[in-house]
Amino acid sequence: MNSQKKKVKSSGKMQPAGIEGWFANTKITVLILVSVTFLVYVRTISLDFTKLDDSIFIVENAQYNSDLGNIGVSFQRGLFNPTKDAYYRPLFLVDFILESRAFGIKPAGYHFTNLLFHIISVTLLFLFLKRIKIPPIDSFLLSLLFAVHPVLTQAVAWIPGRNDMLLMIFFLSSFILLIKYLEKPAPYRLLFHFLFLQAALFTKETAIIIPVIIGGFSIFYMKAAWRKLVFPVISWISAIAIWIFVRSTATLSNNWVSPTDMMDAGLYRMGVILQYLGKIFIPVNLTVFPVAEDITLIWGIVALAGLVTLIIYSKSYTRPLTYLGLFWFIVFLIPVLIVPKSLNDQVFEHRLYLPLVGILIMLSQTFPFTGHLIPKKKIAFIAVIAAVFIIQSVIRTGYFSDPITFWTHAVNGSPHSAYAKTLLGTKVEDPAEREQLFREARALDPKLKNLNYYLGKVLFDRKETDSAEFYLRWEIVNNPIPDAYFLLAQIAFSKNSFDSAAVNLEKVIELNPVDPQANHNLVLLYYQHGKPEKARRIINDMQSKGMAVGNELLQMVGGR
Repeated sequence: MNSQKKKVKSSGKMQPAGIEGWFANTKITVLILVSVTFLVYVRTISLDFTKLDDSIFIVENAQYNSDLGNIGVSFQRGLFNPTKDAYYRPLFLVDFILESRAFGIKPAGYHFTNLLFHIISVTLLFLFLKRIKIPPIDSFLLSLLFAVHPVLTQAVAWIPGRNDMLLMIFFLSSFILLIKYLEKPAPYRLLFHFLFLQAALFTKETAIIIPVIIGGFSIFYMKAAWRKLVFPVISWISAIAIWIFVRSTATLSNNWVSPTDMMDAGLYRMGVILQYLGKIFIPVNLTVFPVAEDITLIWGIVALAGLVTLIIYSKSYTRPLTYLGLFWFIVFLIPVLIVPKSLNDQVFEHRLYLPLVGILIMLSQTFPFTGHLIPKKKIAFIAVIAAVFIIQSVIRTGYFSDPITFWTHAVNGSPHSAYAKTLLGTKVEDPAEREQLFREARALDPKLKNLNYYLGKVLFDRKETDSAEFYLRWEIVNNPIPDAYFLLAQIAFSKNSFDSAAVNLEKVIELNPVDPQANHNLVLLYYQHGKPEKARRIINDMQSKGMAVGNELLQMVGGR
């Protein structure tokens, strides 16, 4: 008898013998997946902040995170700014509030939870693939590729990348519970399906398309009777309605993105789908801070041709899971295509976290997962690919070690990114190198926020005040920040232009009323130039704001 067809009894169930039976043991396969994922990414625990948003959410938001009362507030505000933000992701903020109780502002704990979220995602993916009738050995191998794929390094090694992992955890949990409910209806399954879907919606706006995916799967793959779908559909409508209502009460930006802007963004970024496809199949053009113009389409075209060839060769175009995977991949990338360039011009790789699952579902219906290879050869084939991926992921993890390393790789990988050059310029210590980076960035985008201020500051420190003033005035035309006005005030004072100095200091105080240095300098300026009544007005304003006023200043000028 062929050993591949023998059956053995294990845990009360008949299991395939040989290597297939070994992979049918869920506990063993999950343990292997968890162990490999942990070993590949354990280094992330020692990483520092990159200073790309991570320090904002953890260090700059430390006071916000310290108050448990802000859990409710997080559902009433934007992500980065309480009132001037288009992003609404309350559970992302809540996560940092809860974790800050244990980790404070040290990055190690947050990196550990990122790794934990990735492990959970990999485990759920394996269970999900098995649940949709993909053979255990194939589910394991596909989940292994997902676990170690270098295109997902950013999601794991960069702390804010957790948002895509949390979305996947909530989404797959909800999906698995729906499948179980349709197979054997039970109220508790429907309830938890609803709760996980609700959590996904409050994690990332992309979740709005989840009901479309799970609804299509239920109808076209599971052939679910409409009677079984009544309550799930009600739960989907309810979850979306709750999300819309709560979101409508939040203090978000009123900047409306018109259909025309979305269409323009879509046309501009059509090549992004090919770029992402290339990074999945041929991950040789990865970068920590990608911009579309620095990513070649060649690998994407090659990857598309290869995928089409696999589908035709395997005749998988006749199978429902192929269409589910294709739809999954495209739908989860739609937000990347329609977001206007002015809002976000990066094509970050962590956004492939969920779309990659769609590609894996498609691949499950093609070579080598369709019986063309015996199990041992299939495992060997995938193991070679996984080994290459592991080496890449381990190397790329180091790119997120610290701000200098991160932004150096950002500049090297995306030479057309003015933002990357600017941020690296703020991190390097050598003034000449700093100026060079700022000038290169300005050649790419002269209106980039804060860039002209940074360049003006370099020149101001070098006492080239005329050149510094030129760039500082450029800054305030497009971005009126207090620091630029403060330097302009110092330049005006050095030129004995006291009225101009006063005007600029007044502007600093208008933008930042409690700036201690600007208030102090303006008091002295008014007093020393024969305007004691104005000096007293500033002191009185400082006292009314609860600002400290030195006794020496009070005695010199007088105040209430």
